[in-house]
Amino acid sequence: MTTPLVSVVIPVHNAMPYLLKGLQSVVDQTIGVENLEIIAVDDGSTDGSGEALDKFALDHRDLLRVVHQEASGTPSAPRNLAMDMARGRYIQFLDADDYLGAEALERMVAVAEAQGSDVVLGKLVSVGGRRVAGSMFDRDQPRADLYSSRVYWSLGAWKLYRRELLDRHGLRFRTDRRTGEDRPFVFLSYFHARNISVVAEYDCYYMVQRDDGGNLTLGGMGAPKDRSFNNESPLEMMVPLVGATVPAGLGRDHLLFRHWEVEGEIEFRIIANDRSRERQEARLQQLRALLEEWYSPRGTKHLKAHMHLLYHLVRTATLDEVLLAHRHRDSVPLVGRAGRLYAVLPGHEDQAGPGPGPWVDVTDISRPEHWLDGVEAEGTALRLNGSCWFRKIPNDRVELRLELRHRRNGQVKPFPLEHENGRFGTELDLCRDLGPIDRAKGTWDIELVAAVGDFERRVPFGSSLGAPMRGKPVPLHRLDIPHQPPRTIPATQYFTAVKSHLALQVGGKRVRQGAGGHSRLRQEIGARLKLRQRLGKVKRRLLRR
Repeated sequence: MTTPLVSVVIPVHNAMPYLLKGLQSVVDQTIGVENLEIIAVDDGSTDGSGEALDKFALDHRDLLRVVHQEASGTPSAPRNLAMDMARGRYIQFLDADDYLGAEALERMVAVAEAQGSDVVLGKLVSVGGRRVAGSMFDRDQPRADLYSSRVYWSLGAWKLYRRELLDRHGLRFRTDRRTGEDRPFVFLSYFHARNISVVAEYDCYYMVQRDDGGNLTLGGMGAPKDRSFNNESPLEMMVPLVGATVPAGLGRDHLLFRHWEVEGEIEFRIIANDRSRERQEARLQQLRALLEEWYSPRGTKHLKAHMHLLYHLVRTATLDEVLLAHRHRDSVPLVGRAGRLYAVLPGHEDQAGPGPGPWVDVTDISRPEHWLDGVEAEGTALRLNGSCWFRKIPNDRVELRLELRHRRNGQVKPFPLEHENGRFGTELDLCRDLGPIDRAKGTWDIELVAAVGDFERRVPFGSSLGAPMRGKPVPLHRLDIPHQPPRTIPATQYFTAVKSHLALQVGGKRVRQGAGGHSRLRQEIGARLKLRQRLGKVKRRLLRR
């Protein structure tokens, strides 16, 4: 019997009819069935999944091995058993509800072989509304650094692993947990891996949302009456493990941030939904102890505003205040004062400030992301499209406006912007909006102002280009103003090589449309270079004398 290249491990519990599509997706792999084996472990199914596996195995005797066992209540036990049986150089985990893209294994193995990768993430695709991680799949990454990339935000088991890595470090899934059992396994796989790769340009793994909500890894397995499971929260499970495994420093901060951000949300939801006051108090105390040992202001500075407030209140306030802040997590009061921004416990807005209290300074996370997505000039109108938001503050809390500031006399013209999730489009009429031409003449810098209450951040608009404008410098545009003797020609300027933002030049010299702006720019730069050369020659002659 030849040794397979990939062992596909499928834990199965009441997965009909989804199971058949997943099995067929393995048979259809372009890498060839001669390079594959499937090990499917029937974990006490009662819906005919076990019988379906046996029938499928009859038609694929050299491909599928089936094991039947009593229900364990967790995907860990069948996965561990299959891993002990696996003979392939690589192991791919596939849930019985899901299926693979036809080229998935061929592409992932090719990357692993070429790059010496121990773990390969294939792009995840949602089917039926299943929530999937996506931030790590923006591009192919042959060598993804664990401590600077987004791969750590994918801690599900559905990846390709080098079996030698798993065996060398004795990596197996925890069998005392019904859900979240894959987080420690994937973390340790990442940590010990020589290299991690990402295949993002092909849809590798299709994650299916079952109509009956019975997805195995989403709690769709019944717990056997004779089994008890660990009830520690995901945050309590992961933070000490990561903290004890990874040396202190920026790398550990990066990994722990993921847990404070993701599992932290789960932690507060568990506390809020618990109907026992005693258990709520106990969980709050456990969380407080966790924060005292592992929480780092340096490593958590990019948390959302409401999470900063919640963690602050856990350490300084009462259970009722924590619960109140959690109820208002989507509308936490934000107060601007003396150039600082504070996330505040409801009812304390008037007191928020530099001193201690039920509020926390979130100024450092209030840095706007902004892009110039488009600029067009026609007649006397200037149309602008752009986007601006704070990553850690809800968009509906942010007000936007453009400000045109005259470079010489300081005159300011504000233009409020209506936006939808930070995206906006607006049109300025230069005749109407800039006033008399004698006062409007000159250069106007365009700034984008993002405000949360009395707190404002301003940035030069156009210093960051959105995707529609990248690599497309905007030439000088001519906007004719009719019926104004003497005739004047305002012109918008945007030179990526010279200017750092969008600016208006009003009353300048007549310019040609389109590429003429670039021609003029080249002429000006050329003239300056020639002048510099002549001055250099004069200076050298003077020195020789």
